[in-house]
Amino acid sequence: MEADRELDAWRREWQAEPPALPDLKARVERETRTMHRFVVAEVLVTVVIGGGSLVLALLSPGIDMVVLTIGVWVFIAIAWTISFLLRRGAWAPVTATTMAFLDLSILRCRRRREALLAQAVLYALILGFDLAWIYVASEPGTRHGVVPFLTSPRIAWIWPVTAVLGVAAVRYRRKLTRELAALTSLRQQIDGGRWS
Repeated sequence: MEADRELDAWRREWQAEPPALPDLKARVERETRTMHRFVVAEVLVTVVIGGGSLVLALLSPGIDMVVLTIGVWVFIAIAWTISFLLRRGAWAPVTATTMAFLDLSILRCRRRREALLAQAVLYALILGFDLAWIYVASEPGTRHGVVPFLTSPRIAWIWPVTAVLGVAAVRYRRKLTRELAALTSLRQQIDGGRWS
């Protein structure tokens, strides 16, 4: 009779869902709301920056404005493509289980790290395009070489801003790495434990 009770207890443990993780569901729901806000922000940026560049090109026709507008829309298309790919499959858990919420949290953390790298590359490309466009579009008499242009007072403010953004990105990546390690460790503990 004792063996039957022990067998029943093991069966209940084996069939049980892992214990609910503190605030995991609330965290996933909060992240989902944040993702929706980012989509709204992306639409606003597209309308304001993309639409603004079109209006500017219509009001100030010239090859330099056409190049700027094309560049703006190319970068908008790249940004939307990256954004779409990084959000794909990350909107909601597959099921309403703790494991599904944990798996979604791990996926989102990995995607945020990938997004950080994509943002850094896109920032460098946009900065390079903008600086080249400003240099070429400036009056020929005001150009005194690339190095003086890049260190001129009207451009020099970009370098400290870029440094601050770089430091912030490195710190955020470290935070995401710690978060991913904690989530992955928790997933491995659950997989290696009685809920595997």
